Amino acid sequence: MTPSPPLASRLIALLFLLLLGAETPGAAGQEVDPVSAAFDREIRPILEGRCLKCHGRGKYKGGLSLENRAALLRGGEGGPAAEPGDAAASLIVERITEPDPLLRMPANADPLPPDEVETLRAWIDRGMPWPDAVDFGFRRAPIAPRSPEIPPPPAGLPLDNPIDRFIARFLADRGVAIDWEPVSDRAFYRRASLDLVGLLPSPEDLDAFDRDRLPDKRDRLVARLLANRRSYADHWLTFWNDALRNEYRGTGFIDDGRSSITRWLYRALFENLPYDRFARELVSPVPGSGAEGFTKGIIWRGVVNASQTPPVQAAQNVSQVFLATNLKCASCHDSFVNHWTLDEAYALAAVFSEESLEIHRCDQPVGRIAEPGFIYPELGAIDPDAPRVDRMARLAELLTSPDNGRFARTIVNRLWAQLMGRGLVEPLDDLDREPWSQDLLDWLAADLVSHGYDLKHTLALIASSGAYQLPADHLDSPPSPGEPYSFRGPLVKRMTAEQFLDAFSTVTGSWPEPSGAMLKVDGRGQGGQLQAVRAAIAEAEGAAPAEGPRPARVEASWIWNHADALKDPGGTIFLRKVIRLDQVPDRALIAGTCDNELVLLVNGTPVARGSDWSRPVSADVTALLRPGENVIAAEATNWPDPARGRGVRTAAGPNPAAFIAWVGGFEGDAPSWGFGTDETWLWSSSDAEGWALPGFDDAGWQHAVSLPLAGRTYPGIDLSAALLEATGDAGGPIRAALAFSDPLSSALGRPSREQVVTRRDPVASTIQALELTNGEVLSGRLAEGAAFVLDRLGDDPDAIISDLFLRCFGRPPAPEEREISRGLLGDPAAPEGVEDLLWALLMLPEFQLIP
Repeated sequence: MTPSPPLASRLIALLFLLLLGAETPGAAGQEVDPVSAAFDREIRPILEGRCLKCHGRGKYKGGLSLENRAALLRGGEGGPAAEPGDAAASLIVERITEPDPLLRMPANADPLPPDEVETLRAWIDRGMPWPDAVDFGFRRAPIAPRSPEIPPPPAGLPLDNPIDRFIARFLADRGVAIDWEPVSDRAFYRRASLDLVGLLPSPEDLDAFDRDRLPDKRDRLVARLLANRRSYADHWLTFWNDALRNEYRGTGFIDDGRSSITRWLYRALFENLPYDRFARELVSPVPGSGAEGFTKGIIWRGVVNASQTPPVQAAQNVSQVFLATNLKCASCHDSFVNHWTLDEAYALAAVFSEESLEIHRCDQPVGRIAEPGFIYPELGAIDPDAPRVDRMARLAELLTSPDNGRFARTIVNRLWAQLMGRGLVEPLDDLDREPWSQDLLDWLAADLVSHGYDLKHTLALIASSGAYQLPADHLDSPPSPGEPYSFRGPLVKRMTAEQFLDAFSTVTGSWPEPSGAMLKVDGRGQGGQLQAVRAAIAEAEGAAPAEGPRPARVEASWIWNHADALKDPGGTIFLRKVIRLDQVPDRALIAGTCDNELVLLVNGTPVARGSDWSRPVSADVTALLRPGENVIAAEATNWPDPARGRGVRTAAGPNPAAFIAWVGGFEGDAPSWGFGTDETWLWSSSDAEGWALPGFDDAGWQHAVSLPLAGRTYPGIDLSAALLEATGDAGGPIRAALAFSDPLSSALGRPSREQVVTRRDPVASTIQALELTNGEVLSGRLAEGAAFVLDRLGDDPDAIISDLFLRCFGRPPAPEEREISRGLLGDPAAPEGVEDLLWALLMLPEFQLIP
């Protein structure tokens, strides 16, 4: 492995990661009436500081709630707590002035000081004026949908997007003025591309967008990005995998204890399934549809708490994902964090239970059976005697009912947060909190419903708004729930793990290689995600699940430069095969592998590389072929030193060596010709100039030697399967969303998906800093990426610097940046220098942030 850059220099460049934080809003004050001002100044501090910890927010000692005026008048076990206009006759005054410390309130605490007692007396004597809007209990957001009227555009501002009009009115009502000047075209393209499809734009696309002078080019860009079904599905798969706990391997898969929904989910995203159908098919899945895994949950091994059983998991997950509310506390006892009760949580869980579900409080049975029901019974009932499948279908119907405004509000709030960095309601999983703009939230939800629950419509609406195109706002600390918020633009966001890794692959051209585990589901039900995606795309396009062009039989032999290749001393050989074509086929594919390291070339251009003989590499090479003479070539290396190897087979000293490859053409899906490795291939130990190009004089090269027994040494190699990686729409680059998790992606914030995750931690951690500083996974990726960069650009330092800056930042380097970069690269550029430059660019805030 290539040594990492010095630890100290990397730590300096990473300081920004440890300083990055989420944002805290500030807000202009609003006028309040005298009653509210007096209450907030005099009474609220006493109730909140001394009373509500025992008599509010889920705790009601003695049956007494002090959350609102009605509750105070109703009182508890001792009767009404207060008599408006008569403090002397009020029980609350009696209890706070009780001389016996065992009876005095607040219990087990210092008594109220005399001035606070007198403040309460005077307030009660005045009739207990209590503002209507003040309730110390848990807020319950309205359920019914609502479609506010779109405000007119403010004078002098040509704001056409309804979002902008709602925000303009919101700001005007608070006396806040903002400059509606948008960000530059290049900044907008980068932001929109990362937010909508998760990819950095190419320098060529940025230049073309910059040159476009039509006024609607930003709307057209948004539409074009969202129309790319593959890129959209690849990107949003991450969001939904987190929310739906869909993982490819890991905890819970043993003994059918967990099921992947990748095939169903990817097709739903690829087809842009209407969101109401999306939720219905997950909550009430059709057997065999592939959507069953969400409500199945995780069947944990070992001792399991009653609140972790699959029916209770289903209730928790459905309520969190689709209704933005938390039933986890209420799955053990009446909740202390919101208004849900144990009986309500178990009623929803009973919908999913095959058998009668006994209620447990703190894991102890209470002797009652839960009756199935929806947590919002005002929307309708569920027949408790109906079969489970019918109960789930009824639940899905109630969940997605047009009368359930909370369903649409939840998802538009999540989409807003994905693009804007902060939700209209925070936290995202507590929609009972006050939104900073109720009108905007309600209108967006109603607009989604009126457009057939089309999530792409809502994303396009947000991304096309002037609000989204404002310069990014970077606030100084995490937002505090309940604090007033004043919108000033989208917040600066950090790349997710998947965005970062895809950006690295885009910059270098080094994408993850497919593995057998990605293609095939193992005995535990793990893996197979890549094959699931292929099947999903084929189904969505109305095609059979066949994966495109494929030869009926791949004929190729293992070859090397001598017959005793099982005891090869190590080293590199160069191989070439000249083929002549009358015409270029519809499609041409190549695949190969080598013990240990391989670079495949077509007409002098590197097309694939590998360093593990058990994982053949492949590529679509149609664009590189031409009528007449073509050269298929390979740089094949056998490592003599096992310390260098990442492959499966290494040994000190002499060790096995072999190479196998096939290239073929197709007309439609039918094979038309093919050439596999055999004794007609030529080899040399010298890479003379032009050796991989047509017209090279190879008179001094020797014929390769066929190794008929090599199949025993390298069992299970199937070039046909490898060729599938280069076929069809599903054969493009493997995005990070489809890769298995590793230490790097975990450090960058990818969760284990054993719990629902609807927002990743926006704050960089020390573990992330260490992994980005000296992690083995990143070091390996840097080495691979540097090799790809050198293959593509050669060793000219200026060419490399210009290319990497354009790909990373969409701009050329400044003179000082070029000078520093040349110092890292050397002249000519060395592999280690390219690694160092790549690492330095990846660590810059300009790369990792989405402003």
